[in-house]
Amino acid sequence: GAGETGRPLARLAQAAGWDVAVLDHRPALATAERFPGAALLRAGDPREILPRELDARCAAVVLSHVYDRDREALAAFLASGAGYVGLMGSRERSAKLLRELEAEQGPLSSAQRARLHAPVGLDLGAEGPEEIALAILAEALAFLRGRSGGSLRAASGRLHG
Repeated sequence: GAGETGRPLARLAQAAGWDVAVLDHRPALATAERFPGAALLRAGDPREILPRELDARCAAVVLSHVYDRDREALAAFLASGAGYVGLMGSRERSAKLLRELEAEQGPLSSAQRARLHAPVGLDLGAEGPEEIALAILAEALAFLRGRSGGSLRAASGRLHG
């Protein structure tokens, strides 16, 4: 999504060294001016603009805030090879989207459920787009690295690497 949370999420991910792709159904929002440095910008139907090369190292976050488009994007990302799929929104909205998706396409596999993070983000007490973006990126990084995302103070063993 190219909305207000998408902008700081893209900036933070780029600062962390990630290649960022911005996909949105709204051409006026998915622009180079709004997302400088994005490796890929695409506007259109989520089912048609999804990159084909997503693999287990990729994180995908659905956050357009447009219900039907979020459902389409969620379906596409869950069908992809993305290792992490996040869905922004309340628990109730997420549950409704998943019920509808499963009614249309059948039950999610256990592998799809394991990759799905809804609501997306770590519980940091985040408020506002920048803090929410930080919570999302932190959860995606932790998950893709096989970590819990908990406090280092409580961790045992190696901290880095």
